[in-house]
Amino acid sequence: MIKLIVSDIDGTLVNNKKEIPDSFWRTFSLIKEKNIRFCVASGRQMQSLEQLFEPIISEIGFVSDNGALIKFQEQELYETPLEINEIKPVLEACEQIEHTGTVVCGKKKAYIKTTSDSILEEILRHYPSYQRVTSFSAINDTIFKISICDKKNPKLNSYPQLKSFSKDFNVVISGHFWLDITNQKVNKGLALKELQKLWNITPEETLVFGDQMNDIEMMQTAKFSYAMKNAEPEVKRIASFVTDYDNDNEGVMKKIEELLSKI
Repeated sequence: MIKLIVSDIDGTLVNNKKEIPDSFWRTFSLIKEKNIRFCVASGRQMQSLEQLFEPIISEIGFVSDNGALIKFQEQELYETPLEINEIKPVLEACEQIEHTGTVVCGKKKAYIKTTSDSILEEILRHYPSYQRVTSFSAINDTIFKISICDKKNPKLNSYPQLKSFSKDFNVVISGHFWLDITNQKVNKGLALKELQKLWNITPEETLVFGDQMNDIEMMQTAKFSYAMKNAEPEVKRIASFVTDYDNDNEGVMKKIEELLSKI
């Protein structure tokens, strides 16, 4: 019996235009009818998620910044920030990588450093609450994540140059143009475990959807784990199932409605 559904956003629930398909609202009504909890889990900042799901903001759970912050009914339930002094070497390394822009993701807003208009445009698709900066030294905020927008390809460009920080941080590719660095104790799977504990829901009662490397731990926290048809090969190998349709063809909604029709 499914009691909790959790979905990633980019590459999963929204289409490639970053839009929620109209069918989502019908599917969400069905989820409510079945008394199933729903949660979104993303690398995006909390403000972006709350803006996207504003009509149902008080009805669903939110996991932002790859699991660094959890909110439900506008209450913060859990957070695991980064220490600003500890991330200085990481930021220095990020600034040496070509074809990238760096985002320091805080609770109040995202702090963006880039001289590229195309990179800024991509960043702003995910971070509506932001401030452009020329230096990260004066930030006064709770920091959850460093994000690299890498137009060259994070697998080939930024990740090889930053993977050495994995001994102290969680360094993960989170999208076609994105690499994220968080506290080593942060991932979507750990955040999902916190929600399962809070709501007294087991992995056997949990359904998840994702497409990228930052969804792997979440896949391992649910019996019903679905990689999107468009997911990375590594994610498909970890997931229990693969959707019949990709994110541009409402793969999440179609699979939920199929599964819930059997309950």
